[in-house]
Amino acid sequence: MLLILATAVALQSSITIGSRPKQDTTKLSARDSTRIARRDSIRARVDSIRDEREKRLPRRDSVTAKHLGSAFRDAAARTLLQRARVARLEQDSTLLAYDATAYQRISAGLGFKKIGRDRLLFRRENASRVRWRRGEGVWIDVKGMRTALPAIPKARVEMDSDDDFTPIPYYPGREAMWVGSGMVKREVDDREIVHPLAEGAEAYYQYSTGDSIIFRLPDGSRIRLGELEVTARRPKWNLIVGSFWFDQSSAQLVRAAYRLSIPMDIVEIEASEGDDDEIPRWLRPMTANIKGITVEYGLHKGRWWLPRSQVAEGDAQISVMRVPFKLEESFKYASVNGTGALPTLPILAQRQDSLAEHDTAAVDSTGRRRRRSSSVDDGDATIHVRERRRGGPLVVTRVPKDSAMLASSPDLPKSIYDDGDELFGRAEADELMKELDFGLQAGWDPQRPKLHYGLEQGLLRYNRVEGLSAGIMATQTFGAGYSGSAMARIGTADHQLNGELSMLRSDGRRTFGATAYRRLALVNDWGDPFALGPSVSALLFGREDGLYYRSFGAELTATTERRSPLSFRLFAERQSDADVETHFSVANVISDTRFVDNVESKEGSIAGVGARFRTSRGLDPHGFRLLADVRAEGAAGAFDYSRGAFDATISHGIGPRLDGSITLSGGTSGGRVPAQRHWYLGGAQTIRGHDVGVASGNAFWMGRAELGTSFIAARPVIFYDLGWAGSRTDWQHPGVPVSGAGIGASFVDGLFRFDLAKGIRPNTGVRAYFYLEAKF
Repeated sequence: MLLILATAVALQSSITIGSRPKQDTTKLSARDSTRIARRDSIRARVDSIRDEREKRLPRRDSVTAKHLGSAFRDAAARTLLQRARVARLEQDSTLLAYDATAYQRISAGLGFKKIGRDRLLFRRENASRVRWRRGEGVWIDVKGMRTALPAIPKARVEMDSDDDFTPIPYYPGREAMWVGSGMVKREVDDREIVHPLAEGAEAYYQYSTGDSIIFRLPDGSRIRLGELEVTARRPKWNLIVGSFWFDQSSAQLVRAAYRLSIPMDIVEIEASEGDDDEIPRWLRPMTANIKGITVEYGLHKGRWWLPRSQVAEGDAQISVMRVPFKLEESFKYASVNGTGALPTLPILAQRQDSLAEHDTAAVDSTGRRRRRSSSVDDGDATIHVRERRRGGPLVVTRVPKDSAMLASSPDLPKSIYDDGDELFGRAEADELMKELDFGLQAGWDPQRPKLHYGLEQGLLRYNRVEGLSAGIMATQTFGAGYSGSAMARIGTADHQLNGELSMLRSDGRRTFGATAYRRLALVNDWGDPFALGPSVSALLFGREDGLYYRSFGAELTATTERRSPLSFRLFAERQSDADVETHFSVANVISDTRFVDNVESKEGSIAGVGARFRTSRGLDPHGFRLLADVRAEGAAGAFDYSRGAFDATISHGIGPRLDGSITLSGGTSGGRVPAQRHWYLGGAQTIRGHDVGVASGNAFWMGRAELGTSFIAARPVIFYDLGWAGSRTDWQHPGVPVSGAGIGASFVDGLFRFDLAKGIRPNTGVRAYFYLEAKF
């Protein structure tokens, strides 16, 4: 739902870099006509799809006696569902009007890593005055509106449907539960997300009552809220799990928190619908997951529940790219059931010819009447008249033409990069999300296993130990929050069979896992040498920053899925050496370039525990930004040791044209630390201009300084790196540190990075690096 919304925003945007050129009236008119025609064409297609969806007959499973017998875990749940089902279809005729301010923000990020630097790809926000009166319709005055594409800071964005994205908090027949909702539907349709309150939902869900809360109002009256917990019978992409709170006296929805029972697998959905256009394998996996939706209502004049805030958050994955997204809405009411009438629109009556020219409420070739959509020039503003939903109210939207005034409106937050925690009620949303714990899970119903290979799940890689290592993985969702995976791989150089067998349980916010494994493990604390970029670099240029050892054992893991992830690992394993088995690369064939040696690991069996905390703060590319990583580990057995380290990168603008970044890192240890748990400097992630392992030891410190232009789409950079690694007893007497300097180019706020570095001490060679997910 949100992924489609974000895509629609992008498709209906015109982006121009630079200021608006001066053009004559004829050219402007021609361009505007073309833009209107394109907008109406897009709207016609969207309306056609929506109309077909709205008119088709619902598809659903029949509700059997067996379903009814198992749908309710207590009698109170049955009663509450039946009352809520009636209430969602009723319309309170005593609610006649309201005057509200609506805020909306749509954000999308971009990255390669699941956990990394927050990077904003796109953000759009608006503030509008929304007035509704029963029998008359909705009048929207857009007060503020702006769009940010940080990678293209001077872009001017023209939206082809500015009138479509202001949320309307309420109108008769509006669906109360979905963010970005349409009209309420009586029956379940399992071709869409199955509504837990619609008729026929008992075939898909089970219900139980939860807690209750009593509020005392200023006049002394009391409001009692009751919770209805909803769980899916089986793990399926169009079923949800959630907590819904209702006013016990009216059965009106007051607040809700829910999520998809499992992520959406777009490839699987397309296949199940019989789509002949198969998604190319290089675009897989293609998934989308709504991690949580929260809806909260406020009580007005002791009688009417109206929306106060709505937040939806999730992410999508297309091949190796990850796109986190969020939709936030909030509403503040100046009056409810006020006596003021909606503004009149005499200009519409005066310009019927203009309306007829762009009105899409005509009869198409099939004889169906299309939804009304009209646009009128009103001097300093454009007025749109549109029926957004079949059966919904007529919506009149007035959008001022002065984009600078809209962007600097006092009705918007001070900066488009602000968190908006208070405006969108993030604290309340986070509290609601806590309701989605391990007790709210889809039922146990094992699904068909899925096979993964090739570039999916990082199953194809190249390095100097394994050579070309290809794997195959089977994953399966069991239900009740459980999923499992089995993976096997073998390398062309070492001929070693590695594999993992895992069982996970997640509630969407936390994940616990148990894994048995035999793997090639990483010595490195920085970067991901197993990723696609380093594998290509190793194969083509004979250069990689990975250091490896072999491990065989088992682990228990725990991870929080939140803004600042915290992970724990309890492990028992046997560690052993991993030899360099190949020097093959394109560079080796051409110039006999050879890989660097691997670390000589100490063999032994140990048991231990590890923890890691990562956080990213700040979205403004030229404001204060922080990326921090703190990790600790300890083990006992053949060798007893403890180690801890931190990395912190701070960046900020320096004047109007430059940005700067500083990275500070340090780590130390205790006990007898084996070679495979030392720190190794050198390479793209530490001291550039040197091979990995130029300095190593059981303690280290490092600093990196970078200076670049403020144009983050393609930013030239100069840098200087300095660091030391050695025995912790020499901390205060490091001797001559390792250093390097160079120039580089950062693209799309560090998403892609190229560096040319020259070692200063102890080596003076020149090395080139291309890598992904840079810190600056």
